[in-house]
Amino acid sequence: MNRRIRLASSALALALLVPSLALAQERPPEERTVSFVEALRLAIRQPPAVRAALARVATASAQIEQARAGWLPTIGVSSTPSISFSDRPFLPATATTPAQRVQGSSINIDASASVRWNLYDFGRTAASVRSAERSRDALREDARTATLQALSSAATQYLTVLADLEAIETTRVTVTQREARLRIAQGRVEVGATGPNDAVRAQVDLDSARLDLAIAEARVASDRAALTAALGLDPIAPVQVARLPEDILALDDDPATAAAEAVRARPEFAAARLRVAQAEAQLDLARANRRPAITASANGSIGYNEVLAGRGLGGISENISGGLGLSWQLFDASLSAAVQVADTSVATARENLLAQSLSVRTAAVQAAVSSRSARAQVEQSERLAAGTAANLELATGRYQGGAAPLLEVVDAQAADASARIAVVRARLNLALSRAQLLAATGRLERLVD
Repeated sequence: MNRRIRLASSALALALLVPSLALAQERPPEERTVSFVEALRLAIRQPPAVRAALARVATASAQIEQARAGWLPTIGVSSTPSISFSDRPFLPATATTPAQRVQGSSINIDASASVRWNLYDFGRTAASVRSAERSRDALREDARTATLQALSSAATQYLTVLADLEAIETTRVTVTQREARLRIAQGRVEVGATGPNDAVRAQVDLDSARLDLAIAEARVASDRAALTAALGLDPIAPVQVARLPEDILALDDDPATAAAEAVRARPEFAAARLRVAQAEAQLDLARANRRPAITASANGSIGYNEVLAGRGLGGISENISGGLGLSWQLFDASLSAAVQVADTSVATARENLLAQSLSVRTAAVQAAVSSRSARAQVEQSERLAAGTAANLELATGRYQGGAAPLLEVVDAQAADASARIAVVRARLNLALSRAQLLAATGRLERLVD
């Protein structure tokens, strides 16, 4: 009896536990709200492109140490211990004595050490170190470029989601307006002030607005997923965005100022300038390879030999030697060719620097011009939206009072909806152009400092 009670109690507990586990597993992830600055900080938590760039920096740093090794001596040691055993005829047989064999074993230990030091190579090692250092510095700027690209992508996605949410709100306003128009049309039909076509047209326009709302909601869901991917978050977890502070994207959009700032701050230009210095160091190295090198060397060895059995001698031997050396390739066609290649690389790096300067300055000027144009578009679209809203209010009142046909309200609502969407797009373009200007002038990184 007690056993049956225990089994029943266990079954009841299991039945209660299973739904609880299922609910815990199916519980949706918690919603998270991120600010604009927090989104930028999440975006640069070393995404793959940034990690790869930092790995290249680490490799270049190791190559600097490899180049500096040319200033240090090289020391080598070796040892060859051995044991030998011999068994050979030594004395031939005679009439009175048989042949005699001699057996013996010995141990031999040799050890040697050598030191070689490059005393002076006429700038060869120094040029190699400079080239490696400039390469590392250029790769650091490449890592900054990858970081800036991640910031720019996150900023674009964040601002796009904000614009999507604003578009949803304005579309909901349109739905509300058309619901009101449908009620007015139905009321006029009921009292016989108009025909049923007004109500049918109002219903169609309302359904169309609701479809636009569904499309806008689907768009924000897709853009929010893209934002979570840009931030390196779980795409299943819902992410909400916060309104931007008023002055977070405020900046001077003078084209000349933007161009000068881009040359000072853009990592792409800094990397191109460092690669010119690296190419010049490579040219110095190629020229130094045609010059002599003075080296000092020393060698020492010690040996120990002992006869363990048989006949022989044992003892220790030592040897020490040293000297200076001069090596010079008086003629090597490959060295002259290497100088020509390095000289061409310097010219190429300088042309790339000029092209990069033009590129970053052009991008900054274009972003500044776009910011100014977008600001003017926002002002104009807001004035237009205010006018269409007033016109819609007048048209609705005239239609409700029977002084205007339905078509006048339809046109006024369409113009109002279009104007409000134009405001949303203009504000998005302004925010994106300002974010682009921040990136083009290298100032987007400062927001996360």
